[in-house]
Amino acid sequence: MDQTDRALLACLQQDNMQTADRLAEQVGRSPSAVARRVRRLRAEGAIAAETAVLSDAATGYPLSAVIHVQLESHVPHESNRLRQRLIAHPQVQLCLDIAGAFDIVLLVVAANMEVFNAFTLSVLEQPVVRRFETSFVKKRHKATLAVPLD
Repeated sequence: MDQTDRALLACLQQDNMQTADRLAEQVGRSPSAVARRVRRLRAEGAIAAETAVLSDAATGYPLSAVIHVQLESHVPHESNRLRQRLIAHPQVQLCLDIAGAFDIVLLVVAANMEVFNAFTLSVLEQPVVRRFETSFVKKRHKATLAVPLD
């Protein structure tokens, strides 16, 4: 991957709907060369996914919560089953294994507190979970998965 590829990836992280003409202006290559590079980057897996980022107002999920989960035990089949349920759950936006006092951190969205409580009862209230702590998001200042490529 050369500097032009990295510049293209940086541009696409900001807006993946840009035309080849617009990308070409930004990276100093022809639109056809840019289109070929983008196709190659997709084929090679450098671009893992292309998704739309929706506004909070449009989704109907005004409640966001950061949940720290501490496991009761680290028996692989039990903890992996929990992770699979978390990953598959549509309200879970982010699921990370972390080091420290907790084992997993989640970003969860909900339509309201009743829906949030139903999520915790159905997904987190089980023997493999020792405890969990929730912090509710008051205001989102930045939300991105973009990686600096400079």
